[in-house]
Amino acid sequence: MKARSFVFGGLLAGAMMMATSVGASANFVWCMSDPPIQVVTPGGHNLTVNNMVYLPPYALHLKNKVTDSATVQPDGHGGTLITVHVFVPAPSHVVSSEARYQVRSEKYGSNVISLSLDVPIT
Repeated sequence: MKARSFVFGGLLAGAMMMATSVGASANFVWCMSDPPIQVVTPGGHNLTVNNMVYLPPYALHLKNKVTDSATVQPDGHGGTLITVHVFVPAPSHVVSSEARYQVRSEKYGSNVISLSLDVPIT
């Protein structure tokens, strides 16, 4: 009884390991974080925007060619609209966030990806 349970458990564990390794390799991407962008709102507040760029494995050699910038303007409702432009040389997934007000935007694309963050402070 114990030997049969041990063999069955070993086979089950091996099958589960093989199934997870196949799924993980199919979904593997490489993530890079650009240095934060410091912006000043129209009201004079300093905010930090963080960008995470998820590149596919075949584009890892292009990671040093990713650049970003941000512009700031009033949103018309007493807040600030931060527009982030990220240049990516290959199709990528980009996530921009501002931690203080927990604002986040994400988009998939190539060339120039523009994201908007609307923070509630001017």
